[in-house]
Amino acid sequence: MKSTYLDIVQRMDKAYTDFGVLLSRETRILDEFNLTAQQESILSYINTHHHTTANEIAADFNITKSAVSQTLSKLEKKNMIKKTKNPANKREYYLELGPEGNKYINYLDELIQQMTDKYYSKIPVEELDEMVTTMEKINSIIREEKAKS
Repeated sequence: MKSTYLDIVQRMDKAYTDFGVLLSRETRILDEFNLTAQQESILSYINTHHHTTANEIAADFNITKSAVSQTLSKLEKKNMIKKTKNPANKREYYLELGPEGNKYINYLDELIQQMTDKYYSKIPVEELDEMVTTMEKINSIIREEKAKS
């Protein structure tokens, strides 16, 4: 019997949920930072998008500037991020990791290395690469569709 798109997406969702449950013990160290899922996502975004701004986050996450501002304020109070004035636009701030944000990312990097050594390295690199390529295609389609609306 041939799988439908819905069947595959449901399997993918279940696999993603199971993945999170199976790794919950390993990721417990990150719980000490008391971050929400959105705060974690924004922190990771700031880490990979150097000199990003609140406006860029609002646009890419498709959330209001007010919601971004509230999240950034909480992250700043926890020393997870710091703001640096944009010399070209004094009303705009660049966002970068603060001391606690760097600590969080370092823990995350160590965790990724441990999981690579323990789990991911048991899968042929070509299969992992194919999975990433597929996820990148899905992300690209989502971006294109969101840009239309």
